[in-house]
Amino acid sequence: MSYGAISIPAVRALSRGAKLSGCWFNTGEGGLSPYHLEGGCDLVFQIGTAKYGVRNPDGSLSEERLREIAVIPQIKMFEIKLSQGAKPGKGGILPGSKVTDEIAKIRGIPKGEDSISPNRHPEISNFSELLSFINRIRDITGKPVGFKIAVGAHGWLEEMCDMIHQCGTTCAPDFITIDGGDGGTGAAPMPLMDSVGLPIKAALPKVVDILQQHGLRNRIKVIASGKLINPSETAWAFCAGADLVTSARGFMLAMGCIQALKCNKNTCPTGITTHNKRLQQGLNPTEKAVRIKNFVHKIHYGSGLIAHACGVPHPRALRRSHCQIVQANTQPVPLDELYPYQETLPDYRPSTSQKTPQETEMDL
Repeated sequence: MSYGAISIPAVRALSRGAKLSGCWFNTGEGGLSPYHLEGGCDLVFQIGTAKYGVRNPDGSLSEERLREIAVIPQIKMFEIKLSQGAKPGKGGILPGSKVTDEIAKIRGIPKGEDSISPNRHPEISNFSELLSFINRIRDITGKPVGFKIAVGAHGWLEEMCDMIHQCGTTCAPDFITIDGGDGGTGAAPMPLMDSVGLPIKAALPKVVDILQQHGLRNRIKVIASGKLINPSETAWAFCAGADLVTSARGFMLAMGCIQALKCNKNTCPTGITTHNKRLQQGLNPTEKAVRIKNFVHKIHYGSGLIAHACGVPHPRALRRSHCQIVQANTQPVPLDELYPYQETLPDYRPSTSQKTPQETEMDL
């Protein structure tokens, strides 16, 4: 969630809440602000199509600025945003009314002018160029690099896997973030939000299976995103094969978002997506940070309860055999019958002892 799209109090709340809860905070494509760093949490720096925060005046990647960002200890990895679930195939617009002096400086854009992100990275038009761009950033930063994408067709992933084997697994992305096509933002066109991109429950198992079939599952971590905002959905993602789960919507709701759909109008009544100082007064970063911590705590605790009920020591040990999908005819079908490949993967941190939900939560 980018600074610019969301307000200073919102970024502060998220940064502090992430530190309190021990989770990471993704900067979004709007660049790195001092408010991201304030809380002391681990950060994932996202590189969007406009290269905000690491761009030259012409919009190309600035290697000098990238090096400056990479040496910051809180920056743990870099995520190249190819597309997002709310609006796959479309870039973004930050209205000029929201481009303040500070935001313009952070992003490297003119003050007061509409900031338009392209719908794709100009440097990337095929898989060879994607892998080259990933390795270019990894060589410069010395940190893990992956990409985020909303999945439609999946033939592209098989083609990419074949190319990785041709150049060697060292050229592979370190992770892929799968964003569900049912992702949301009040600033997205409804036809794209409603109708383009596979939902996470269709996309995630397919991506995991393709990586497994090509022998790359242990090389490339899979991060799941897209309306996974309660323990049961998080547990499902681990059953389907995710290594990690991330969320934007859940944290927006934890901060007090009422889904007023004013995200792009600078009139958000909760203070989350507005730079209007009067409206921002409704968002107390200290109070909201505690709510964010509580949200993460409940996700961890609830997921641990589900894992324990299934007889495994922690949520990441959940497998497809633990989950059944109720079909249209009301009959459940085990997930491992619908998608059989995942079961060949080893458990994370194997343990022969049973743990209580409280012990599981401490592990997380």
